[in-house]
Amino acid sequence: MLEVCALGGVGEYGRNCFLVTDQQSDKRILLDCGVRNGKPEIYPSITEEVAHSIQAVFISHVHNDHVGALPLLAAKGFTGDIWMSEASFEQMPAIMRNWQDKLGITAIDKLSFHPFAKSTRGKRIMLTENLSITWGYSGHMLGSVWYIIQIGEQTLFYSGDIALASPLLVTDKPVIHSYDVALIDSGHAAQTMPYHKSIKNILQHVTNPMEKYLIPITISGKACDLLFSLFYKLPDRAFIIDDSLHQHLYNYLEHSDNINNERLVQLEAMLQSNRLESYQKTRKPGIYLLRGKPKGFHEVNTSIYEDEQSPFYKSHPDLEDVQTLMRTIDAEEFIFFHSKQADLEKILDSLQVK
Repeated sequence: MLEVCALGGVGEYGRNCFLVTDQQSDKRILLDCGVRNGKPEIYPSITEEVAHSIQAVFISHVHNDHVGALPLLAAKGFTGDIWMSEASFEQMPAIMRNWQDKLGITAIDKLSFHPFAKSTRGKRIMLTENLSITWGYSGHMLGSVWYIIQIGEQTLFYSGDIALASPLLVTDKPVIHSYDVALIDSGHAAQTMPYHKSIKNILQHVTNPMEKYLIPITISGKACDLLFSLFYKLPDRAFIIDDSLHQHLYNYLEHSDNINNERLVQLEAMLQSNRLESYQKTRKPGIYLLRGKPKGFHEVNTSIYEDEQSPFYKSHPDLEDVQTLMRTIDAEEFIFFHSKQADLEKILDSLQVK
């Protein structure tokens, strides 16, 4: 029997970290190892007993709320393997440099990261006699994946953070559909906001071609999707973006298997366009996607849902998406994560899942 213990992530937004134990074989693995962002960051309940008992860690993607507690895991004594996609693996050196600067934990150097070869996508990989995984892209950000974990005779689905209709990124369908346990991202399931409605709402907030509009971002799939969609919806506008976002988009081209084929040519054309430039303290009219908040701009906040007219752009499944996932994935037990407790209760009532 599989036992799933949420060390963080259930009833809260962030700190995603799930301990999975096969009681028959006593094999243990960890799914993600993140912090709840803030000052200070809040860490999952990782003890030395947990760190020493797990055989491997599987990372869904490299956002801080899914990897930020790996230094703590190392400090507690974990020395096993950490698995992730190739695109995620290539983003880790910069993240580890940031950990060293911020935390100075020498145990970080002992962390052992391993990428899954792209050729293994959608295929069952036997890691040990009693442990196998299958992975596919989840559409949330470059390199993000879902997992099918098979331990002994038990099967678990872990969605990671997932997007069902990214304009740029591929979301693969799981190769099997029946599980003992399914962990499902429900980060925006307290609302319903289709992507086409979201873009329509945002366009209504950026109508003046002589205005300087600021859309605050993090480096994420959401930022790339927003830029791509608005770039082609507003063909007369200039787009000025954070240099780190510009570089991240070029990384997309290096992992074209992660990109929707029909969008690849458009992405390349956007990156070569003179309507797109990196921010150099520019002050001309246009749409600015920046990590900071310089003064003198009209800000459009795409992270807060207030009503159906909000310029809100989801980066997690909304209620309709979760319902779609549950029709696709048949499980004896569902565990929903990435939702604050009040939202989680509403979601469970709506889905009639206890």
